[in-house]
Amino acid sequence: MGMILSTKCRKVLEMRDGGSLDRISSLPDELLGHILSFLPTLNAVQTSMLSTRWRYLFTLTTNLSFDEPQYFRFLDKPSSKGFKRFINGVLALHIVTPIQKFSLKFRRTYEHDYQHQHLLVWISAAILKGVKHLELDMSSREISLPNCIFYSQTLVTIDITTVIHKLDLKVPGLVCLPSLRVLKLDNVTFLDGESIKRFFGGCSQLKELVLLDCELGTEYVDLSALALEKLTLFWCRGHLEINAPNLTNLSYLCSWPNDGVDMTFLLKNPCSPSTLEVGFRSYEFSGHIPQFVLSLIRGAQNARELILTFDALKLLTRVDNNQLPTYAKLESLYLDYCCYDTWKCVTFWLANSPQLKTIVFNEGLLKDTSCDTEQNWHPSAKLAPFSSNVETIEVHGFEGQKSELLLLNYLLENARVLKRLILYKCSSMKTEDELQVSKELLMLPKASTYCTIQLK
Repeated sequence: MGMILSTKCRKVLEMRDGGSLDRISSLPDELLGHILSFLPTLNAVQTSMLSTRWRYLFTLTTNLSFDEPQYFRFLDKPSSKGFKRFINGVLALHIVTPIQKFSLKFRRTYEHDYQHQHLLVWISAAILKGVKHLELDMSSREISLPNCIFYSQTLVTIDITTVIHKLDLKVPGLVCLPSLRVLKLDNVTFLDGESIKRFFGGCSQLKELVLLDCELGTEYVDLSALALEKLTLFWCRGHLEINAPNLTNLSYLCSWPNDGVDMTFLLKNPCSPSTLEVGFRSYEFSGHIPQFVLSLIRGAQNARELILTFDALKLLTRVDNNQLPTYAKLESLYLDYCCYDTWKCVTFWLANSPQLKTIVFNEGLLKDTSCDTEQNWHPSAKLAPFSSNVETIEVHGFEGQKSELLLLNYLLENARVLKRLILYKCSSMKTEDELQVSKELLMLPKASTYCTIQLK
């Protein structure tokens, strides 16, 4: 099996053969092993071809990274069997304990390429070496995890992603992960509610939890995570009652099928995260707004950052403003974009957020070309907080349409302390259009004498 040396390895080899003083090779073994730890394991192993001095230095690395796509890209005759032999050989020779990180990535779709026993051996070897950070990115059909992963005393982060086929997480009766701080699961299925309780019951120090496209069952499950500070739930299916009194950062995105939301949760203890992200992906809402959504928005009254997708904003237009509190600590508001139907909802936050400093439109300022008259933007609510506090407005995907300029005109006329209006133009804007838009922006009246307008 031929190996292609990386550019860095070739440079070291050329320097040695040219008679130059090889200062790197004179460094202590431990230091060289530490340096090689910053390379993918394949590249670290390639350095063994430099000289006898380098032959076994890769065995001293503190990070092990096995990336199948890289293996197939850099070897002249790659094969699945060769990749397995490569991993087995490195693990057999590797002598450093503990290791900082073990990363395994393979995307072969044929389950016979990576038999179950190989995965169990590789992951178990990492656990036995006292690994702190475990990263798995897999796509085989038949996958399960060794039981030792559930009672590792050293694991600080676990990041598991599966593609094509979900991983059925078989949780043993005992789970003890006293050092675990960060857990990310992508495309994973919990077999029942009891397994969820057992799993998270054994993660007493968990600070950050990310669940992406996970199946959590059909019944409400009590998830207790007393140390949890950051929670992300994206595109999951299930129902949770969350006891997380120290939660400060909450991100929630779900789809909205015809029979209701597919992921709901309740925060059991009074909790007001400082950062809240709420989003839905549906264009047709029917029926009543779920109570947990209202509770979530109301409970964010002490949030400093609020992130709302367009569909979440559209949903909230159904809510009577009297049902929502004043957001006394809100400093940053992030929106996808605005339209005439959601403008009333936007002005609610402008009028009821006395500490608001920054407004960001992530996907454009306005996507409603029917709004071409100035009077459309005059709300009934008084915008005194907006006028006297907002310092930065940022727009991504700015197109320079007439309706956008009218809305900007209204905002600039009312933002008395605005310092920066930053407009990131859309990729399709032509040079001649950019020049014309720049001229029109300069002509807009501004209530703030300190405001600068940047078109980028």
